Amino acid sequence: MILCLVLLTAAAVMDMKSSKISNRLILGGLAIGLLLQIWESGVWGAGVFVVNVSIPVILCYLLFLMRALGAGDIKLFSVIGGICGFQILFITVAASFAVAACMSMWKMLYHHSLISRLSVFGDYISQCLLSGRLLKYPRESEGKQHIIHFSIAILVGFGISMGVSR
Repeated sequence: MILCLVLLTAAAVMDMKSSKISNRLILGGLAIGLLLQIWESGVWGAGVFVVNVSIPVILCYLLFLMRALGAGDIKLFSVIGGICGFQILFITVAASFAVAACMSMWKMLYHHSLISRLSVFGDYISQCLLSGRLLKYPRESEGKQHIIHFSIAILVGFGISMGVSR
């Protein structure tokens, strides 16, 4: 658990500095998760690992297609699933989205952009419904004031999951 916390902290720092999360960090976390699962459960641990790593990809793929969630964030969820298992992963995902919602609301209120962002969201939903397909969420030219570093929400969500699962 401490190792996962260290990896998530490093990922959040990388994300804040460069808006990217190193694939080396992700691969290292996945390797550690695979080894831990095999050590704990033998050969069956490899299967458990594959399932736990795949769940975030399956659950978050639509958000990735919409550009609402980055690939690095999904990979971080996979690292958590690989190292800590399904229960911690599930709690972390739920807590992370709640934390991200709070971060987003605070940011919109701080930048006085709540109404304009809700308008963009409404237009997006309308366009998806009218076209009958999932579209990429529009990137506004107003800078990065509407973007949050989701890796921070994942780090906080993981901390919450550690407290809840005790």
